[in-house]
Amino acid sequence: MIANLLRTRTADMHTQLESRMFINEIMNGSLNIAEYKKLLIVNYIIHYKLEQKLVDMLNADIIEKLQMHTRFKLAALEKDLDYWKIDPASLPDLNFELFVPENNDAEVLGALYVLEGATLGGNVIKKSILKNPDFAYHKDGLNYYGVYGDELSSKWKMFVAVLNETVTEPDYERCIESANKTFNNLIHLTKQHQ
Repeated sequence: MIANLLRTRTADMHTQLESRMFINEIMNGSLNIAEYKKLLIVNYIIHYKLEQKLVDMLNADIIEKLQMHTRFKLAALEKDLDYWKIDPASLPDLNFELFVPENNDAEVLGALYVLEGATLGGNVIKKSILKNPDFAYHKDGLNYYGVYGDELSSKWKMFVAVLNETVTEPDYERCIESANKTFNNLIHLTKQHQ
């Protein structure tokens, strides 16, 4: 099953990215607002650049199975940027070449695996951030991390089921490579906005 392979074959990139996304600071309550804004900017840019492109490449059957219209996160990120008074137009252009998958379901699902997986810890992250006194009165600026609310687990299970059903063994490598390159996009973004 491709989902299990993705988890093991992207583990190194996932660990690299986590180390750059203030996970320790989030969990131990020391995250500051400047660091949080960097997280928002990185997540906003990747969704702004890739979200619609990825959906446009998927075939209609997969879009329907995944209920993609319920998975868009850009609006939540825009709301958060607005709350924190960050003007998207003021953000610098990318200083690296963004990886965009080929128009191939396995590659697109590999990239989506990274974006969907990023929200998997969202509820835990949001709870941890809200325990931090610096964020006690800023719940309205945390839309992205709670974007799926109570549907988080069911949405992930649905994604994994569609992923496993769609990506067949001949395309495993394409899917894994796409996921790793999408992780690399995020790592480059964290370096640009450190």
